Amino acid sequence: MNDDIEGAADNLARAFALAAGRAPGHPALVFVDETVPYGTLLQQVRRAGAGVAALRRDGVPPRVALSLGNHPDLLVLFFGIVAAGGIVGLLDPKWSEAQTAAALDTLRPDLHLTTEAAAAWIAGQPVDWAIPAVDPKTPFLVGFTSGTTGRPKAFIRNQASWLATLEASRGEFGIGPDDIVLVPGPLVHGLGLYGAVEGLSTGATVRVQPKFDTTDAAAQLAECGITTLVVVPTMLVGILDAAERDGHRFPTLRRVVCSGAKLAPAVHDRLAALCPDAAVLEYYGASELSFVSLRSSREGAPADSVGRPFHGVELSLRNDDGNPVERGRPGTVWVRSGMLSDGYLGTTDGAGYRERDGWGTVGDYGWIDEEGWLRLVGRAGDMVITGGLNVYPAEVEATLRAHPAVAEAMVFGLPDPYWGDALSAVVWWRGTERASLADLRSWCQERLEAYKAPRRVFAAADMPLTGSGKIARADVRERAKAGELEVVG
Repeated sequence: MNDDIEGAADNLARAFALAAGRAPGHPALVFVDETVPYGTLLQQVRRAGAGVAALRRDGVPPRVALSLGNHPDLLVLFFGIVAAGGIVGLLDPKWSEAQTAAALDTLRPDLHLTTEAAAAWIAGQPVDWAIPAVDPKTPFLVGFTSGTTGRPKAFIRNQASWLATLEASRGEFGIGPDDIVLVPGPLVHGLGLYGAVEGLSTGATVRVQPKFDTTDAAAQLAECGITTLVVVPTMLVGILDAAERDGHRFPTLRRVVCSGAKLAPAVHDRLAALCPDAAVLEYYGASELSFVSLRSSREGAPADSVGRPFHGVELSLRNDDGNPVERGRPGTVWVRSGMLSDGYLGTTDGAGYRERDGWGTVGDYGWIDEEGWLRLVGRAGDMVITGGLNVYPAEVEATLRAHPAVAEAMVFGLPDPYWGDALSAVVWWRGTERASLADLRSWCQERLEAYKAPRRVFAAADMPLTGSGKIARADVRERAKAGELEVVG
């Protein structure tokens, strides 16, 4: 074990480096046909760290922008930048030139590396570099999130916040050196990046796909001894479709870590058929807040909840005046933990993350029942006002997903001369099952207030996704508005 690693007590890269020192020959990364041992990966991280450290001027943390796809070099550079006390700016290589230019203008990096340039840059750096201690309040990550308005915002995280996040997830997820973690989604997005970093920080083996492929992911889960899957719901459904089509089961899978949206009840049933012993760990969070709550399949949480507070998290539900509301009453979800972000970089529109007296919120609305389970109703920017009444789409979407014929649903408002906005929904059918508008409205009215039943329903055959694997809501809404989707009558 290297003395310089032991001395870097407050460095976010220390846990990974210690894992590499304990088992340098253990597989760290598996990428297509390439297996990278921990010792080799640490050597590459040292090179990257040396190069970043050389960029420091007058004690100012260097900023490095990365426009890389899923590749080991992205994780080498991430740990190298973090180890050197620099700031990682994650740019999606699928962005347009204009989007990339806007992000670079916000970040103003000292170095911008692309997939084509990364390997040569790493190879040109010295390897005899000692990992230093870092002030835990040092910013280390700038990521981009659309927040509540669709306008990208650059949120900032410091090292202490991710050290707290890693500690919290270690207790909740229990990933360790014996685990093999599959991260099939993009590493430039929060879930994929954190899943890979968490695995490497615990000494686990992390498997990464160059591009999300349902058939390959299902085959890996069936054949490669994978114990942990880190995925968003839409990707999980695709993997299940491929597994059922190809006759796969997941015999070694112990846990499915999922975030981004609630899983439909039918997805839980399908998972149980393929891997009955696997725990399903759905967490609710945000880029600016990190973990907020956890719903574990082993804890008996109500199906319509997002679970109980995550380890190290306090929740406060508050009214518009900022005062706490009683249990069972709706309010804005405020969070206090050591995992909160440092806000946004550059100018913003005032929407999204807010912080007050150590508590933070992104404007989500919900309520806590008498047993402490949190239910989400929606987000302030997503609210639909129909006939003068407020409707949060997330509540209606969850109800529609529970219908036997509905695999996925999206709810929104469409302009209407009478209602102002007519509550509308797009559904994706489950297999060959279908339902009528009257059936879907009745289903919702039996479970919600009558005005929360969609007045218009459309059916879509395909599901456009964002780069992070979530439904591309703006695209779907425009297709419905333009009359390009089937009307459910």
